[in-house]
Amino acid sequence: MELALFPGVRAGRGLPPETAVRAWATTAWLMSVDGRAYVEDLDGGADQPQLRQVVKLRLLELFSEIDTRLTGAEPAGEGHQLALALEYGLHEVCSATGPELVQLFDLEQEFGGELADDAGVRDLWNALCEAFPGQIPDPLVASGQSEVLRALRNWSKLCTAAGTDAAFLEPFLKDA
Repeated sequence: MELALFPGVRAGRGLPPETAVRAWATTAWLMSVDGRAYVEDLDGGADQPQLRQVVKLRLLELFSEIDTRLTGAEPAGEGHQLALALEYGLHEVCSATGPELVQLFDLEQEFGGELADDAGVRDLWNALCEAFPGQIPDPLVASGQSEVLRALRNWSKLCTAAGTDAAFLEPFLKDA
């Protein structure tokens, strides 16, 4: 299944600079910290189909949150992200309908003994990281903490240049 990645930004639909800096920095942070952890959990749970299915659901919820943030809106509560993704699809992370996401994430797989197929999820993840407009730090590698701190400094400079308050980065710094 071929999906258009970050179709809104590639089509030239942008947000005002203040909102864009906040949305893209938050997206990079979510992909860096949460996304990379979920993908690592997929690897670590190679022989645990139930764990892998739950991790895929969490990753889809994360994509839904990112999708909402890239529109400049605040996401719905955590318990609603999966339902929203399956009902309305994704529009900013990638162009995919709910049924396409069910197929891509192999969500029709019952929580049984069979190993779920993660290939589509991994391919989407790798493609998103590659298509992302900038660097996504990897806190899970040896040099990761310095990459994260460098990214936070760069995002702070972007906030200053865009005329937006960088206070939203403070919780990220505490997590780093």
